[in-house]
Formats: sequence, structure tokens, C-alpha cells
Amino acid sequence: MHLEGQFSIKAARDEVYAFLTDPYSVSRHMPDVKDVEIEDADRFTVKARVGISNIKGLMVMKLAISDRQPPISTTVTGRGAGLASVVDMVTNFTLEISENGETVVNWRGEVHVAGKLAAFGPQGLLDRMARKNINTFIEGLKSGIEELTLVADADDDRTA
Repeated sequence: MHLEGQFSIKAARDEVYAFLTDPYSVSRHMPDVKDVEIEDADRFTVKARVGISNIKGLMVMKLAISDRQPPISTTVTGRGAGLASVVDMVTNFTLEISENGETVVNWRGEVHVAGKLAAFGPQGLLDRMARKNINTFIEGLKSGIEELTLVADADDDRTA
């Protein structure tokens, strides 16, 4: 399954890059996450509740950040297992500065699903669920980044 898109955020590119490459910050905004174990700055494991139709349970994803090119782009790879299924994914993003000063996040992902969950691919359920979760994730990321930007601006005002 191929997914891609873009969104804009009112924050500096270096702040957006730092947020998107921080396992703790990013994992806090993933939908239905139950637990996160951070190994180091580049590797973390996420346990999330997943459900499609009558198949519901826990998926464990091991994720790794690679190919860092601050503050422009990076790649995240992952392999997950659960619900008698395996998920492999590669996603990356590039950051651009728009004419109005916002940061534009261009993202792309390839996801391969095998096992019980793959049976929902031909019906379009898997794609719809993925897009719904991505939209939820993006809204969470935007609010998380904007919240950090507001806190940083407030701190700057206090020290000025």
C-alpha cells in the first residue's frame, strides 16, 4: 500500500525536524498507542491497539530512524507483528519552507501487510483504516509541534 501527502505547520523547519525525529515526541501522537519503549535516539518499539472489522488486538512495531539529513529529511523503517499478521513499512519526509514562512511536511510511505490483516486489503478496509489513522496522527503532530512552539515563544518572552 502506497500512501503520501503533505501538511503545513506554523513552526520553524528546525523545530519541526527535531520533533519529527524524536521517538518520544512522535510516539505520543500515534493513534491507540498503549506503550512505548525507547532504546536510543534512533530506535523504539511501539505497542498499539489495532482493529479492523472483527479482528482486534495488539500490534508491536519496532521502528528505526535512519538517513537523517537535518533539517530537511529522514526515513523511518518499521516491522510489526500481531493479530497473526506482519507489517513492514518505510516512510520518509522532506521539509520545505513555504512563502508564508510555514513548514511544509511532504511525507510518503510504503506499507506491506501479510497474514490475517492482509485479507482486508482487497476490500479497501485496510486503506481506509490507514488513512484515518494517518489523519489522526497528523493532527496530533501538528498540535504537539504548535504547543511546543507556543511554550518556546512564551519562554523567550519571559527571558527578554
